[in-house]
Amino acid sequence: MSVIAAQGLTKIYRLYARPVDRFLEALTRRERHRALPALRDVSFRLEKGESLAVVGENGAGKSTLLKILSGVTTPTSGELAVRGRVASLLELGMGFHPELTGRQNIRLNAAMMGFSDDEVEAKTPEIEAFSELGDFLDRPIKTYSSGMSMRLGFAIAVQVEPDVLIIDEALSVGDGYFQKKCMDRIRALLEEGCTFLFCSHAMYYVSIFCERALWLKGGEMQALGPVDPVVREYEAFLAAKSEHRTQRELPPTDPRAPARITEARLLGEGDLEHYPHQGCWGLEITWRTDDPSLQFHIGIGIDRTDGIQVCSFSTERDGRPPLSGRTEYRLRLWIPDLPILRGHFDLYLFLLDEAGLHPFDQRHVPDAFRVDCEGYDSGLLQAEHTWDVDCRDETPGRVLGSS
Repeated sequence: MSVIAAQGLTKIYRLYARPVDRFLEALTRRERHRALPALRDVSFRLEKGESLAVVGENGAGKSTLLKILSGVTTPTSGELAVRGRVASLLELGMGFHPELTGRQNIRLNAAMMGFSDDEVEAKTPEIEAFSELGDFLDRPIKTYSSGMSMRLGFAIAVQVEPDVLIIDEALSVGDGYFQKKCMDRIRALLEEGCTFLFCSHAMYYVSIFCERALWLKGGEMQALGPVDPVVREYEAFLAAKSEHRTQRELPPTDPRAPARITEARLLGEGDLEHYPHQGCWGLEITWRTDDPSLQFHIGIGIDRTDGIQVCSFSTERDGRPPLSGRTEYRLRLWIPDLPILRGHFDLYLFLLDEAGLHPFDQRHVPDAFRVDCEGYDSGLLQAEHTWDVDCRDETPGRVLGSS
């Protein structure tokens, strides 16, 4: 039996130009509002112990969905069944009474979850210890910083041993020490079989904690499935959306140039638009000249489509002699184990003179290829590396900062 079963969840907010229009609409039965659909026809199921990430841009409907699942608001239409005790940490301060102390809000929140007075008494010391708020527990919530509110809210949510834990972006607030403490506690709850829903813009955490992902776009389901492919699809969408950036377009080929790039081909096996991380990547460049005495070097640049320069290659910089003595040339560049983790990439091609400085010809190939990675390691590249444990030699170095 599913712990969460959502079928066709839809939420439409009514926006009124003036507060009085709500009253006039009820009185006259004539519409005076503008409908704002925040969520449309969202359906999914979660079994006990499953974890689901909800991803999407701001305004996509993520928080609305989590509020419906938490019982904070009701859907306009659709069916929802949630079995078990639900604990949620949504907007900071939601569910807290600002005039009451932290300790009083513990009792208030626990009572709202259905705990008896005896159960509240038993849980309060654990919540106090986890939050590490000390004397602030006896001060009004209105005196708390956002980080302190997050500490108390998370402590309540995880110490009541929920069957379903729902967390919005609130964990982005607070110091690194307490964030790690929260992450460790979430991992422990997952191991104990807690069902988990998580909304975050941090794809690294999404991929660590969640098995499945739901991508919302404009309030509608865009993708639902295993976390890695859904996250890759979502990131590809974000990368494509950033295409409005200012391109560093290369000038067109001068027909009077003494040498011209005639063709560029990506090489490899399978889908030559989608390369796997650590796969073999190749590029073949051909060019032509009417003057066989000219000498040539080749330069190649790989940039992410948002303009971040990733790497570059040059036959001159690699110490190779310039190519000369012919009218037609073909040269291949091979990267045996592609270190790029993921993303969409542009190519910049340069046909250079014997010093590797002057370009005879140059080409820009936008969105030339894409790289996909099986897991979700953070960063852009994966560098070869080693770990040195119990090192005893006096290797020269420089201390970074001080504490």
